[in-house]
Amino acid sequence: MQAQKGITQLAEAYVLDLLRTQLKEEHRYHSLNHTLAVKDAALKLAQLESIGEEQTELVYLAALFHDAGFCETYEGHEAVSRQLAASFLKDHQYPIDKTEKVLALIEVTYPLKEPANLLEQIIKDADLNNLGSPQYMEHLKNLRYEWAFFLNKIYSDDEWLKMNHKFVKNHQYYTQSARALYGEQWEINRKHLKALKDESEKSAPDKTTIPAINDSKSAQMMFKTALRNHLDLSSLADNKANIMLSINALIITIVIPLASSYVSKNMYLAIPVGLLLLTCLISMIFATLATRPIKMTGYTHQAQIENGQSNLFFFGNFYKMTYREYQDGMYKVITKEEILDDSIMRDLFFLGKSLGKKYSQLRICYNIFMYGVIITVLSFGITLMLQPA
Repeated sequence: MQAQKGITQLAEAYVLDLLRTQLKEEHRYHSLNHTLAVKDAALKLAQLESIGEEQTELVYLAALFHDAGFCETYEGHEAVSRQLAASFLKDHQYPIDKTEKVLALIEVTYPLKEPANLLEQIIKDADLNNLGSPQYMEHLKNLRYEWAFFLNKIYSDDEWLKMNHKFVKNHQYYTQSARALYGEQWEINRKHLKALKDESEKSAPDKTTIPAINDSKSAQMMFKTALRNHLDLSSLADNKANIMLSINALIITIVIPLASSYVSKNMYLAIPVGLLLLTCLISMIFATLATRPIKMTGYTHQAQIENGQSNLFFFGNFYKMTYREYQDGMYKVITKEEILDDSIMRDLFFLGKSLGKKYSQLRICYNIFMYGVIITVLSFGITLMLQPA
């Protein structure tokens, strides 16, 4: 018994010190107080569910470590939390079989995970005890701040209320004890969110008159034509950039060896040769910028999909996602016409933005090359004329 008490006390001291020193001030939701609240809720639920001291210890440890990963990263913090817990428990010779159970409990706090047993139900309910808290709206305010700061996810009031009302409405507490403890306040919070959402919708512009792309064959044809033209123009831009890269690389390859032998003997060639090399170098820089791939996150959150803030048809938005996450997100896209329409428009819009940037850089590249060659030829002529006979 003493050993059991010892490991939880040591773990609590370790985690609390870690959170106090490593969390940023901007962690307003996933704060030290949140971890303490989850720990208290987990112990309370464990007591009410009468799971026994040994099982309570597992829940206790998982509650302490479940958000420790926020000290190192925001996205994917669950994996880091598991690593921190595994390392700590290994250092304290905690039994391997119990360690695996603690890590499984931490893993189930991931939003899309469903609990498979009573212990997982307890930790899941404890993690979301604030949905049944009188301070729920304050927690939401802090979470919104965090997402804006760490994830650059900015929502309008209408979007934020809709998303959170849907989450609260679809949420369920798994244990009877959690329903008894938090159910009444959860219902109050749900109704309050609904009232705020309804009030926000009344003041929002009416979108019922906006037709769906699926209902208009003309719209479908125009989108298909525009997308195909954009792709063709993008390919053409890449070819133009490759031509400029090849020409300038060839000029540099030829000029540099010749310049090394001729310029030292004929110094009047230094200026024309220098201008030519500078022209080629700058042209190559802009040609490279025109073909350089855009920066991609590779990950799209489910909330972004639900709010039409990302396009899962573009590989750059999902290549870091698991197949299950991608599948769940894609189901949401294809089953909701408004999200699907938004994905089509988003694809066309950002493809056009990328295309416009390509051609702007290509225009600069071609202008530099054209004027640079002209200036080089003129300077060569002038320097040649100025040489004594």
